[in-house]
Amino acid sequence: MNEMDWNTSRLVITCAGGLERFLLEEIQGIGGDDYQLVGSAVEGPAGLKNLYQFCLWSRIASRILLPIAEFEYKNEQEYYESLRQVHWQMHMDVKDSLSISVSKDASVNLNTQYIMYKTKDAIVDHFRDCVGDRPNIDTRAPDLRIHVHFGKSSVQVSLELSGEPLHRRGYRVAQNEAPIKETLAAALLMSAGWPKFADNLIDPMCGSGTLLIEAAMMKADIAPGLIRKGFGFERWRYHDETLWQQVISEAAGRDLSEKVEFSIKGYDADQNSIQSSLNNIRAAGLDGCIHVERRELINFSVNEKVAAQGGVVVINPPYGERLDKDTQLIFLYRAMARLLQKNCMHWSVGLISNQVEFVDALQLEDPATFRVYNGPIRCVIRSGKVVERPAQYQRLPLPMRQINAEVVPAVDMLNRIRKNVKTISKWVEREQIAAYRIYNADIPEYNLAIDWYNGHLQVQEYAPPKTVDPDKAARRLQDAIDGLRLLFDISFSHIHVKSRQQQKGRQQYQKLSDKKRTFLIEEERALLLVNLDDYLDTGVFLDHRPTRIDIQKLAKGKRFLNLFCYTGAGTVHAALGGAKKTVSVDMSATYLNWARNNLYINGCSESVHELIQTDCLKWLKTTNDQFDVIFLDPPTFSNSKRMDGHFDVQKSQVELLDLVMKRLEPGGVVIFSNNFNKFKLEPELEQRYDVKDRTKASLPPDFSRGKPVHFCWEFRHKAGEPNVSHRIYK
Repeated sequence: MNEMDWNTSRLVITCAGGLERFLLEEIQGIGGDDYQLVGSAVEGPAGLKNLYQFCLWSRIASRILLPIAEFEYKNEQEYYESLRQVHWQMHMDVKDSLSISVSKDASVNLNTQYIMYKTKDAIVDHFRDCVGDRPNIDTRAPDLRIHVHFGKSSVQVSLELSGEPLHRRGYRVAQNEAPIKETLAAALLMSAGWPKFADNLIDPMCGSGTLLIEAAMMKADIAPGLIRKGFGFERWRYHDETLWQQVISEAAGRDLSEKVEFSIKGYDADQNSIQSSLNNIRAAGLDGCIHVERRELINFSVNEKVAAQGGVVVINPPYGERLDKDTQLIFLYRAMARLLQKNCMHWSVGLISNQVEFVDALQLEDPATFRVYNGPIRCVIRSGKVVERPAQYQRLPLPMRQINAEVVPAVDMLNRIRKNVKTISKWVEREQIAAYRIYNADIPEYNLAIDWYNGHLQVQEYAPPKTVDPDKAARRLQDAIDGLRLLFDISFSHIHVKSRQQQKGRQQYQKLSDKKRTFLIEEERALLLVNLDDYLDTGVFLDHRPTRIDIQKLAKGKRFLNLFCYTGAGTVHAALGGAKKTVSVDMSATYLNWARNNLYINGCSESVHELIQTDCLKWLKTTNDQFDVIFLDPPTFSNSKRMDGHFDVQKSQVELLDLVMKRLEPGGVVIFSNNFNKFKLEPELEQRYDVKDRTKASLPPDFSRGKPVHFCWEFRHKAGEPNVSHRIYK
């Protein structure tokens, strides 16, 4: 049998697309400068010790190949004959099993499945001709793996001496939906400067813990291949078991996990992911080296002492292919940026995403970008430093100028606005209010509602009755707008005018435009997105501000339900208050997406804060979930096509409240509100439940003038009564 020529043989080390520079640096660090980048792989001299060390120590490599034949491809028959001439008995015995894989350049037009069978035939026929027997095919656990690659003009036949892809370290006993490959995780860590320049590392979205485990192995100098079950070279004829055990022994001796101090922490909102992390950490033998706990991004924080020491943050956040919510995810990345700037100033950050626009949102200093593949998904790795940037949100004061009453239109209205603003100014400053009402049809001639939205004015005209001359009404509206422009130092583009028509019968409010311009306001730590152009309502009901703040205070450790949730502002407050779980239900996909954006911009996870698109009444009749705090703010009337029949808050209140109370835990509270100005609470509800009118307490100072804009009650179970519905609704 011919002997292998070690002097002319070479190793080919491959990696996932985009990781070549990381692979080259690593392989040269292990095997020396004789290894160079050739195309998309690293190549260099073949040697058993280098082979063993690469398999054991490479954190980036996918496969290690030993080319044994290379020839020009002309046609299938010549390919078959060339393969039969390869000296297969140099590398394997007829009793050995084998598997075959085939790859090709994108420009090559071949059926790889057919070629795989043709390859198998050639190898089997070679052994039949030489020894009168044939090896077996084993695709799951072969003794030797054969890899064939078709380039533009030539074929390279190699032994896959690494065996299974090297990212399969052997510690992944549990995983979440979209884990990052171990090799890509290692590259992400390297891009952020780990482990050279820091001893502290945090992953705020750790999933099944891959980044944490790779980081710990790198810091402790643990060979990633030590716990693998096997390598492809172990049944190869040139394998040297004595040398292999020597390389293993040397690697085991370098383990510093019990000798060096470092801090690696991982958080995730999903308890199942935390359990997966713990299982994988245990399987990797790293118990005690890594701390993980369930914590939402909204609660991300770093100890001041640790923050001053500096460190590395690595993140594999969700991206479009995982959640199919690309447009919303930008808000999650903005939340990451805000929290990193608050907690990790001057730390290094490395993250991966499928959208450059997402990673741009972090605004890192001196960013480096690497285009890579996470499986089939084209991604970018972005690394850089956290530095102070302009705040995503800044509260703006309400500017008012001196005006000449003789020339300013609608002066009576403007004077009333001045008076209103003065009345609530102390409250606004004390509470740092960013959005509030400054005028609510105080003067009959100017039948408007005017709200200040942190640099913008929303002007809602209550449409005049038919007895009022339309031209006169239009002039009054224009006078009001001109007067507002003179009183407030803002541009016309920041004055948003809408007409609120009285709805009749089964009419529904329609979308007004499609500008999709949103901006943030802050409300007691909650960031909320508002849109002043596209809809009659802005995304935040200003009159419910006290109720939302009460929800924040009530929610700690509780299960919170938000029915007819609209844009989820109440849910965000519950999350900020420390709710254990929230469920938000609404029939509108538009509003639920808006709610999702509000959750993301505050760093909230859907694994804790569930959004359900359905008819609330229908859902209440089918769910078995129980809650401690329930917020119920139904519309006055709805006849959506997505519901059976129609909803009328006056007629449906008993059915609705009975169903809701069935979902309320003993000791819990329902906050029921609606803005139907003729609403009357049915007496039977007050007989059945402990009911407290909280209308007055629920109205903020800017809505305290005139008739209440909404009614509000607290419902509780009466002492000693079970939480069961008194009626059955079908």
